[in-house]
Amino acid sequence: MKKLVLIGTLAAVLAAGSVSCSKKDSTTDVSVLTSKIENCTNTDSLRVYVDQAKAYAQKLVKEGKVEEAKEYLAKIEPVVKKKAPALAGTLSTVETALNKAGNAVGDKTQEAKDAVSDAADSIGSAASQAGEAVADKAGELKDKAADKAGELKDKAADKLQQAANATSEAAQQGAEKVKDLLK
Repeated sequence: MKKLVLIGTLAAVLAAGSVSCSKKDSTTDVSVLTSKIENCTNTDSLRVYVDQAKAYAQKLVKEGKVEEAKEYLAKIEPVVKKKAPALAGTLSTVETALNKAGNAVGDKTQEAKDAVSDAADSIGSAASQAGEAVADKAGELKDKAADKAGELKDKAADKLQQAANATSEAAQQGAEKVKDLLK
């Protein structure tokens, strides 16, 4: 006799589950699910509805909609507490897990922001160092160019002086020859 009752109960649960599965909005629409829970008299069916709510909340979390999942559970939890207080703890556990998940997502988001900031700082530092290296090299090249210009100027001055001395010497020799000829 117990087997028949269990089979009948299982059939009722499956029927309730199949009815709720045939409608896409039955688990996603809070008002429909809360109405089902309020009107339900079978404990097993209540458990199925609570499991559907949990599953939908978990689906929202997987999609990254943690806040939406929290709001969904917050709307369903009062009805479950009123109708089946023993099952309300299940939703509270799920909500606690959602809070932790939301905090973890926030922490990971902050870590990602920090990593991007660190990378930007590193790139800025590297660019600054590269700029300093370029400036140092440019300064070295400028100093070398100035040194070469100074050397060339000194050589040109020496050559000019040599040419002036040679011209002066040649003029003096020419003047002596003219004196010798005039004598």
